[in-house]
Amino acid sequence: MRQKLLLALIWLATACVIILLYGNHASFGATVEELIWFAISLTVLVFSLPHLQHKLLLYAWGIYCIGLLLDLLDDLMTIELIPVNTFDTSLKHLGFMLVCYGMHTIIKQKRETISALNHEIEERQKLEQKLKFDATHDELTGLGNRRACFEQFERLCTSSAYLYYFDLDNFKQANDKYGHNIGDKILKKVAEAMTREFTADACFRIGGDEFVAFTSETVLKEDALRAQLLEEVFEYGVGVSIGRTAADPAEDPDVLLHKADIGMYENKANKSIRASVR
Repeated sequence: MRQKLLLALIWLATACVIILLYGNHASFGATVEELIWFAISLTVLVFSLPHLQHKLLLYAWGIYCIGLLLDLLDDLMTIELIPVNTFDTSLKHLGFMLVCYGMHTIIKQKRETISALNHEIEERQKLEQKLKFDATHDELTGLGNRRACFEQFERLCTSSAYLYYFDLDNFKQANDKYGHNIGDKILKKVAEAMTREFTADACFRIGGDEFVAFTSETVLKEDALRAQLLEEVFEYGVGVSIGRTAADPAEDPDVLLHKADIGMYENKANKSIRASVR
């Protein structure tokens, strides 16, 4: 309301001055033009006051308005009581230059703010991606964890022929004998070998020494697969038991994992029997 009253007062005063000047001033046209520009400048200043917090712009626009006012007085005054001619044009130019500098400063600040916000957004996105990766991947081996396995189970079953279940034999004994560093090394090397054979997206560590893998290969020789997985860790006396079941996207994930797990335990039992006979 105050803003509207102030604007109405500015333009009412402008209209009154124009009426008073009409016919009573030699350079009526030029004076009215300057008066209208002065009123427009004041209007812009009134509109800007509630929104502009950049003091330099307000001061600059105020200086420009003072220059316009002095220029107007220069036309209206018949006797020069003050050296108006010395300051009017200079103040207008100074005000205009300061307005330009203030706008440049604001644009620069906004660009810096936008750049900082973009950087913050990028950092947040990186953090979200890292948190998501950490939540779905095993920290030691880098393979997907049990949660990731169940999230992608149906998709992988649809594109795969078989689900393999692996369990490391004698891993606890090797871990106790050689230390946890060697135990971690064994898990990492087995995970790397699985990645080479099945690709990283199709391999998961779902337990301490238990792994799951999906493959579209219909024929994989168990002995060759076992040799490949143990190629870099056989010296530590570990083995691997392998279970397999057909991948069926319509079947419950727990049921399929249980079937593969049963196959793995049968494989482990058969190896134990053969070792006992020897």
